[in-house]
Amino acid sequence: MMNPIDLGLLEGGNLEPDLGGLDWWEHAPVTDLLTVGRADLERREFGLSALYSLAALAVPLDQWQEIADRGRQARGGGIAVGHREIDAVRDMLAVFSKADERFGGGHARLAVVQYLTSDVAGFLQGRFSSDQDRRAMFSVAAEMTYLAGWKAFDSSLHGLAQRYYVQALRLANEADDRPLAGFTLRAMAHQAVDLGHGQEALRLATSSLEWSRGRATPAATALFTVLTARGHAATDDKARTSAAITAAEAHLANAEPDDEPIWIRTSGFTETSLASQAGQALRDLGDLPAAEAQFRRSIATRNSEAYRRIHSLTLANLADVQCAQGRLHEATENWNHAIDAMAGVRSGRAAVAVRNIRTRLGSFGSRLPVFAKQLDRRAAVFLNDAAGRRGGERT
Repeated sequence: MMNPIDLGLLEGGNLEPDLGGLDWWEHAPVTDLLTVGRADLERREFGLSALYSLAALAVPLDQWQEIADRGRQARGGGIAVGHREIDAVRDMLAVFSKADERFGGGHARLAVVQYLTSDVAGFLQGRFSSDQDRRAMFSVAAEMTYLAGWKAFDSSLHGLAQRYYVQALRLANEADDRPLAGFTLRAMAHQAVDLGHGQEALRLATSSLEWSRGRATPAATALFTVLTARGHAATDDKARTSAAITAAEAHLANAEPDDEPIWIRTSGFTETSLASQAGQALRDLGDLPAAEAQFRRSIATRNSEAYRRIHSLTLANLADVQCAQGRLHEATENWNHAIDAMAGVRSGRAAVAVRNIRTRLGSFGSRLPVFAKQLDRRAAVFLNDAAGRRGGERT
């Protein structure tokens, strides 16, 4: 039987749905974005207490035209918005995205939310000289909202992340930007599989492909496809996992980087990222040698300084599969490299990876060698420092 909390229900016996920011119909997306963003900015406990809802993953794709039409009809006057405003949001998005890859989701998270609820929300409620400008502004606003969701996800604020993802999806829909909607569905699939909801992840990843079919570029299609591999792996389907990885690699081989959308280029999705996702799928299937090969491929081809967060996480994944294969010395070396790379990175996922180090090492009990005990102490210090940062400041 499914836990009421997983359905988005409140704790303490209250069965009223916790759907703040998760409703698809009641308000225009900019209204819900403002509600979520202001609560995030003004109430520290909101991000910590917002529940993740499996019910909200039932995305009504077959009704999206009606939802988008309703949203467009709800908007009125406001300031005049044109190319300069669109370019300004794009430039800010590039700055925030670059910092996110290097320093993690906890760095400048609230700055992104502040910008969304002030400048961007004002533009969305403005007057557009053409439908083309309206679609362009809603697309870049969807990307910025997606980034707010990604930063919350990386900060392990999963209920909050889901609320931003839902609004990003709705904004992309109003922009008639199906590839970007697919990109957001893919992020929702990533979150679902990381939280252990494999079947839902597979459905979302499949939806990202179906919704963007005929419009998505080869690299975007590769990204969506490799997430179906993770969904198949989570449901223990080896044949479909392998087929999805092969298909993703074939799509990526046909990509022309200059022709890919900005959200593919800024996210750094290349052979490097595909290998990381493929490695995680193979790890989940239990094919540890193949997973190790993919993680090594990802590490060898990544710009480790520009993408410090994912580089550190991939090193930790590599070490994890090495440890599972009984090669503790190699694993310890790579876990140490991972913690080195995490210096200055504020990321809940990084903290989860370090907690996993301690769990793995703890399983050895009194048999743990001295070199691994040193790593365990280092991991403990890292987690204490991370807890101190969380306790002393807003994320």
